[in-house]
Amino acid sequence: MGALTAAGQLLIVGSLPTYSRIFDPSTYGEYVIFVGVYTVVSVLAGMRYDSAIVLPRSNGLASALSALVMLIGLTVSASIAVLTLLAVTFGLAPDHWAAVGSHFGYGLAVATAVGTLQRCLIGWCVRGSRFLLMGCGQFVFCLVTVVAQLSFAHIIGQLPALIWGYVCALGFQAGCLASYALHPRHFAWTLQGSLRGMKVVARKYRRFPAYMVGYALASSARDRLIQVVLGLGAGAAVVGRFGLAYRVVFAPNSLVYSAVSPVFFAIASRGSRLPVGRFAAGLVEAAFVMLVVPYTSFAIEAPVLTDALLSQKWHGTGPYLQALAGPALLLATTCWLDRAFDSFRRQHVAFSLEASFTVIAVITVGCLSRFMDPVVVVWTFGALALAYYWIYFLSTFIACGFPLPDFRRACATGLLALGTALIFSALVHQIPALWLRLPAYASVMAGVIAIWIRFQGGAGILRMLVKSRVDSGST
Repeated sequence: MGALTAAGQLLIVGSLPTYSRIFDPSTYGEYVIFVGVYTVVSVLAGMRYDSAIVLPRSNGLASALSALVMLIGLTVSASIAVLTLLAVTFGLAPDHWAAVGSHFGYGLAVATAVGTLQRCLIGWCVRGSRFLLMGCGQFVFCLVTVVAQLSFAHIIGQLPALIWGYVCALGFQAGCLASYALHPRHFAWTLQGSLRGMKVVARKYRRFPAYMVGYALASSARDRLIQVVLGLGAGAAVVGRFGLAYRVVFAPNSLVYSAVSPVFFAIASRGSRLPVGRFAAGLVEAAFVMLVVPYTSFAIEAPVLTDALLSQKWHGTGPYLQALAGPALLLATTCWLDRAFDSFRRQHVAFSLEASFTVIAVITVGCLSRFMDPVVVVWTFGALALAYYWIYFLSTFIACGFPLPDFRRACATGLLALGTALIFSALVHQIPALWLRLPAYASVMAGVIAIWIRFQGGAGILRMLVKSRVDSGST
């Protein structure tokens, strides 16, 4: 699953030079807004009950959860379609959106319906440990996104091409996952059982809408509001550059979350606190050591790489990449820890953390954006996010009762690896030719990993992670 998801992310990132020549920053910024709206709506189109599909031991309860999620999702999708029809018919959309408003609204409605089905199918694939199939789905999504968006750009307008290409990719991913999850032998989704069980599961797993909806909305709203604040001050082109930088630098985050989160959730939902905590700390430590040099070197070389790979109209994107590299590194190594809150029923802690950071970040960025350059605002947001993700890491161990010595060990190893990566990457940056610096960075990465394996107990941690299991017991 990790390999296929990585291949898909590399495909996305590798296609960005082509995207930069076809799509304008302002158009890409509008597409970023569409994806942001879909992200927010998808939280409401299921009320996070889809996250609970993994938990029931009974397939009947899981089927009832799936039916409940689909009922909510289709209702939200139909509401969006009706509102879009009214807006188009009576000319309620702003003049700027008149030409593409129908594509935005109807695309959002279709994406909401297909995305709801996709999340249900993912839950059933996790229940069946079909992680290879999920990896195939991730790769298909990335592949179809690139092919469809670039192909549609020659047929319809830029923004409609981006929107419907994204919707098309969601559909292909859902079709890939359905090859297992909708098989009658695995998916006992009957109307009678669903109607009888929906009320039961809605009450049994009410903590998910009570806490995780607010948590997910706080996270989504934060990113969207920051984009809006930047756009109000400098226009959609700034949102486009920020969105492109965010997409590139957080690509490993999507990879790690897609590959690790389902596995960790399956382990944590059936494991006791001590072994799950040790597994989590070891996984964070190993991921940080593996990723610290690539992120560090990328941050150093970002301006050179963007000027060399992207078209001239995207000039100035490099500083955004540098500002987001630090928090992206820490998030990539800890993003899947939210499943620990689900498994040990500490969703209220996750919600409190996310809501607090959202308020602080939005207020800070909103105030600074009035008199500071957008790049400075993004750097400030990056510093706040870096501190928050570390606090989130610590809070997970405290709230879920994980062993703190393992947390301290992971932090100490991470600081040592970061210091080593910064020193040697700065030295490598002095080499004149970029083509000579790249293998030098690879050597630094290999050296940091080798030292960790040989002298910091990394070999034992890797053996534990490869087994991918913990002892079951009381939670």
